[in-house]
Amino acid sequence: MAIATAPVDFEAYDRSSKPTPIDGPALEALKACAELRSASLDALRALSRQATLRPVGRGTTVGATGTRLDAAVLVVRGRIRSVCRAPNGREISVEVFRSGDLIADFALADLPLGNDWEAVESSTLLMIPREVLMTFLRGAPDVLLALAAGLCGRLERSKQLATGIALSGVQERVVSRLVALGRQDGAAQPEGLLIRNRPTQQELANQIGACRETVSRTVSELVRQGLLTPRGRSLLVSTRLVEGSA
Repeated sequence: MAIATAPVDFEAYDRSSKPTPIDGPALEALKACAELRSASLDALRALSRQATLRPVGRGTTVGATGTRLDAAVLVVRGRIRSVCRAPNGREISVEVFRSGDLIADFALADLPLGNDWEAVESSTLLMIPREVLMTFLRGAPDVLLALAAGLCGRLERSKQLATGIALSGVQERVVSRLVALGRQDGAAQPEGLLIRNRPTQQELANQIGACRETVSRTVSELVRQGLLTPRGRSLLVSTRLVEGSA
């Protein structure tokens, strides 16, 4: 994947440009965000007026390790991943953010990014300046609690990732990750969980801290055993695997 040599320049968020329409896509994106569901429509409208929509291409670096973002990022469309790279070229996807995900921790704490953030595919982001978000949260304590709960969930997933790499074999990690994807974005079927957009073997390898070749052999063996069934761009995870990972 080609990666931009410099992060997207979000400085000042084009304050000279026209504001986003009150009832436009920015408002719809805010209304669709789980953490913001307790906020009033008027509050979301006020927030949308001061936020800026940004299209980013596949492979674009949204934020580089060690830099600061003076905005929260709401993924409107596409996927953004937090990726950690080693000097030898190995990498692992620490987190993947999808449509509806609000990334606000680094903006709230004013901390440098611990990893690179890059677009997995062509995406649209809603940039909410830090001072705007802070003002909004002072009047929306329920949203602040929802953000805190989301951060706790992300921390737990990171701990599970680290524990899995240390204690589990590749097959266990592959199965665990596929079941998690099925529960997060998939659909329950009589035969198991259907992942609508299955990850590539390289994406899966990056997400579990393994090499692509090992993941390829593992997936092929699970398919041979009838535990995974490719269906075009989708992938069916059998009930046996789902129940075994519970």
